Amino acid sequence: MGTVTMSQIAPMNIHYVLYPLDYFLDKLVSLELQAVELWGGSPHVPIEDLKLPDVSSLRRGIEARGLTIACFTPETCVYPINLAAEDEALRRRSIAYALKSLDIASELGTGRMQIVAGRGYYDKPTDDAWKRSRDALELIARKAETLGIHLTMEPLLYHESNLVHNLQTAKRMMQEIGSPHLGCNVDTVPMVVAGDSLEAYFSELAGRVNHIHLCDGSPQGHVPLGSGNLPIASFLKELGEWGYQGYIGLETCGVKHYLEPDRHLEQSIGTIRKALGLQGPEGRKV
Repeated sequence: MGTVTMSQIAPMNIHYVLYPLDYFLDKLVSLELQAVELWGGSPHVPIEDLKLPDVSSLRRGIEARGLTIACFTPETCVYPINLAAEDEALRRRSIAYALKSLDIASELGTGRMQIVAGRGYYDKPTDDAWKRSRDALELIARKAETLGIHLTMEPLLYHESNLVHNLQTAKRMMQEIGSPHLGCNVDTVPMVVAGDSLEAYFSELAGRVNHIHLCDGSPQGHVPLGSGNLPIASFLKELGEWGYQGYIGLETCGVKHYLEPDRHLEQSIGTIRKALGLQGPEGRKV
């Protein structure tokens, strides 16, 4: 038993793509937050073009603000990246992208990086795509082990992945790979859509849940917290009851929220503080 604290909350920069990364980081400081989930995508962190001196400068800028990088999350859903791709050139590129992302995560000084399984063609059986994904993930996990980085694999919505899209497929993939450096990231939107629950994940994965994406929707959406109909306060209570001490990423990725990211981030943080019985950036008890 325990209680979630604001120090675990790590907003992601994905819905600040129309603003400089420094603008987003300064906003976190103004809200007196302590952690960030760093989304790796253009224009903030263009992985394929990034040089190590760029990463070092990025790390210094984040640490100078007193922020911790909770997780490095390379963009994999909207880019041409797919670990299970049937096209071998695309698959090789995707593996190289993931391996470079691990190098970036190591240089950033974070111990966690998100990974996803990819997808096969939806008009074919998934057996071959599953094997391609599993083999790629195993290769990436072995490098993660050498770097001391823990991967957190996120089950996606079914239209995003026909391979790992619920608790059972995540559990199967983790069992087949068998790496102690491969855990699970539970995103509350795919979780609810798939008919799963936090209780099921924590019960069946036995300590392997190593990241959370606290997201709202109806039930889909990934909208600012409080804009959908998911039970955010109940999720936070459950996480506390399970004794979860890891980071909780906030992933808002609906385009209509990009023009006013501050307002929507403030709404999400306000929703969390209210659920935790706090008020104001300083976290005073009500």
